[in-house]
Amino acid sequence: MSLDGTVLQVARTGSLAEQAYHAVRASIADGRLAPGARITERDLAAALNVSPTPVREAISKLEHEGLLERVGVRRLQVADHPTETLHELMEVEVMLRGAEARFAARKISPEAIQRMRDSIEQVIEARESLSLAEQYAMAQRFDAEIAAAASNPALRGLIESYGIYSTDYRLHRAEKDAQSPEWVASRVAQHRDMVEALAAGDEDQAERVMRGLARSSIREL
Repeated sequence: MSLDGTVLQVARTGSLAEQAYHAVRASIADGRLAPGARITERDLAAALNVSPTPVREAISKLEHEGLLERVGVRRLQVADHPTETLHELMEVEVMLRGAEARFAARKISPEAIQRMRDSIEQVIEARESLSLAEQYAMAQRFDAEIAAAASNPALRGLIESYGIYSTDYRLHRAEKDAQSPEWVASRVAQHRDMVEALAAGDEDQAERVMRGLARSSIREL
């Protein structure tokens, strides 16, 4: 089986094992490697144009995260979790993101608060000219401010691990919901509530608002 064009290429910077891990993980997240897809170590090494050793290290990490599972001595498949399990994993992500917002409320700087306020205003002013991808990128920068303020790499790693299960749901829902002015207004209000909770150092409110934001962007939760 050839995976050419299916797996994102490694960047050739830093550890090859880490690069291979991120390339395969991103390919699972964006659907290039669909749930249930069968692969081998050799397929991945050829597709990534790296030796088998870094691929084995990447596979070990992806197995630990539950993204790949063994179906033979050398054969694997992309995990295909039952719907109920997927929803439970997405709910875990919601709780983790709430905890991150709580920690951010303890540590965030006035400069970060101002950048978040500016980001909201930029979205409002330029919404009609921004593509969905650009709006999503701006939302990610907003979230990045919270992650940076929380300054908890271990927690951030868990969020990213669980977040992969909701990527397709979140993007699919955003495509539909972004067409509704009422939904957009609601999201803007939620983001403003988040900034004010962080600015006030209100940990309970920050966690509550973030859970609402995270849950509302995932279908059927």
